[in-house]
Amino acid sequence: MQTRDESLSGSVSMEPIRVLCVDDDPVCSDAAVLERADVPIETVSATSASDGLERLVETEIDCVVSEYELPDTDGLTFLRSVRADHDDVPFILYTDAGSEAVASEAISAGVSEYVRKGTDGNATLADRIVEAVTTTRARLERQRQLRAIETAQEGIGILDNDGRFVYVNRAYADLYGYEPDEIIGEGWERLYPEDDVATVREEVIPTVMTEGEWHGETTGLRADGSTFVEAHSLSTTGNGDLICTVQDISDRKERERDLERYETIVESLGDPVYTVDADGRYTYVNDAYAELTSYEKDEIVGQHLSFLLDESSVESGADIVRSLLSSEADTQQQTHETTVKAKDGGRIQCESNVSLLPLADGQFRGVAGVVRDITERKERQRELEQYETILETIPDEVYTLDADGYLTKVVPPVDAELTTTGYGPEELVGEHVSLIMDDEDIDRAESIIGSLLRDDDRDHESFEMETIGADGERRINENHIALLPTDEDGRFQGTVGVLRDITERKARERELKEQNERLDRFAGIVSHDLRNPLNVAQGRLQLARERRDSEDLEAVAWAHERMAVLIENLLAVAREGDSDLNTEPVGLAAIAESCWDHVQTADASLRLETDAVVRADRARLKQLLENLIRNAVEHSSQNPSPRTQHDAVNYGDAGVTVTIGDLDDERPGFYVADDGPGIPEDERDHVFESGYSSASDGTGLGLAIVEEVAEDHGWAVSVTDGTDGGARFEFTGVERADRRRVDGAGE
Repeated sequence: MQTRDESLSGSVSMEPIRVLCVDDDPVCSDAAVLERADVPIETVSATSASDGLERLVETEIDCVVSEYELPDTDGLTFLRSVRADHDDVPFILYTDAGSEAVASEAISAGVSEYVRKGTDGNATLADRIVEAVTTTRARLERQRQLRAIETAQEGIGILDNDGRFVYVNRAYADLYGYEPDEIIGEGWERLYPEDDVATVREEVIPTVMTEGEWHGETTGLRADGSTFVEAHSLSTTGNGDLICTVQDISDRKERERDLERYETIVESLGDPVYTVDADGRYTYVNDAYAELTSYEKDEIVGQHLSFLLDESSVESGADIVRSLLSSEADTQQQTHETTVKAKDGGRIQCESNVSLLPLADGQFRGVAGVVRDITERKERQRELEQYETILETIPDEVYTLDADGYLTKVVPPVDAELTTTGYGPEELVGEHVSLIMDDEDIDRAESIIGSLLRDDDRDHESFEMETIGADGERRINENHIALLPTDEDGRFQGTVGVLRDITERKARERELKEQNERLDRFAGIVSHDLRNPLNVAQGRLQLARERRDSEDLEAVAWAHERMAVLIENLLAVAREGDSDLNTEPVGLAAIAESCWDHVQTADASLRLETDAVVRADRARLKQLLENLIRNAVEHSSQNPSPRTQHDAVNYGDAGVTVTIGDLDDERPGFYVADDGPGIPEDERDHVFESGYSSASDGTGLGLAIVEEVAEDHGWAVSVTDGTDGGARFEFTGVERADRRRVDGAGE
């Protein structure tokens, strides 16, 4: 490794020199004596050794020039005194009273130069002063450099032009596991693995020779055979030596590899990640964070947190940092909810897990955070809160059972502290359902649950059951049960149920059923007892009319017919509590024509403006229409006399027209209208009341029956003015079957 350039020589740049001249003869400070110097020389004079020592203390001196013979001592004694406190200051003995013995003693005592006054030819005192100071300054500089090299943390070595070490500091030797003297004299190849020697020789050294320096990374070989990555610098000196500096960067390289791994992990994470500095400005965001906000990463980095977070989120984050920095903090991270402002203006509900970055000299450097979008979770939470609110406000009792039939949650009816069984919710949770249900109902419930599990198209069912109260009382409930969602493996997790206490309703139903049965029996008995004498009277009347016809007999016939109508209405009213319907498609026009044929209509006429087919109980609908037709005809007669009202010729003299038609599409249904005298507006609220009639001979049951039939079908009925005057009864909420016109066959 030949690097020496023999043409290069170094020199020490000289600053002005201050000389202390100690001599009772001031000749050494004479300007003529020092004028040959190439460097400015300043002189400080002293006439004795003691005076000279004082000047050394008071003034910074670069060189001492002393006469051998001094008033208070000799020059060599003065030299020893100077060396005691000023070992680095050059000392020149300048005398004309010396001898070979004095010169020898002076050199032994450590004098820098021995100069005879006036006998040294061209070697002037000035030359000797400059040379001595230059040498001393160069030596001190080298000493300072060596001290710096020895205390340096990085390894420093010097190689000669043969590539052998002439110097290494302690750090250099320790780095390779040697003592310094074990390296000095060795070639550089000893410190490299065999595989790397050729690379250094063929690539590194030629670069140093050409460019004067080289910097890079190489592999160092330790004394124990282990290797490490080193940052390596080489540079040449003016005299051809090679200065080598090395630093073990294995840890740094490992940290770099770790950092690369961490960055890869962070970038591949599905969760957004960020870091901010102590001023709250973003220093890093990963791709997921940028994607969350719809910004580019470089649009975020450098911005303050308030660029993306609302005010409350920034304040919450600051509180967390203060908490983590507190000496009382027992955790390294905390979580808080934030609202992130996206680029499109949207607000994203997030959860941010915040950790402090490692402190630097105890100073806060910022935080790192992992963000999770919880918008959907917050929405589910709000939905759950809504459902819980609904559960807490519904009038029914709600419960959940696990797969083994144990109660896991019980919510009493609204405003109730106890359940309908008299237990508190906490008393029931954890108990088996057999505490409040008997075996028969449990078996039935399990059978229903089994059918729900087998039927993919059905997940809920209702059934009636009894609960057993804390006091032993049994209450009837309508239980609406549904399957809970299965677990991730599709396993059954239990059921949820809503219990409605129908004990009182069932009691009312039983009471009503018994009442209806009694009424039915009563109506049957009454109608039977009335019809027998009525049939006898009608038979005798027929015989009488065959012998002689008169108005009196016609009146009797009319009375018989009225009695038959009263008996029919009595039966209808008595049985109106039976609301079970047998609905089927019924052609409205066809059944109206059938009803018209079964009612005494005299000169009245029927107009049909419908082709609707409705879903209704045929018998009950017929009953409704017959009552409306009879009501229109009877109340349209101009003569209220019973005889003339019944007269086949005069009955309905007004020629009333009854119209049955469809309502508009917005109100599905039908109407029955007439053009008779109508119903006064102040009486319309009362016409459907049982017993109400505007006719002197009316029963007041016809329109009450009409309303009852309508309600049994789920229809609403109202009365208003007809288009051509008269009364108009409108029925809404009617279910249509189709628009096909149906003939009267089978009606």
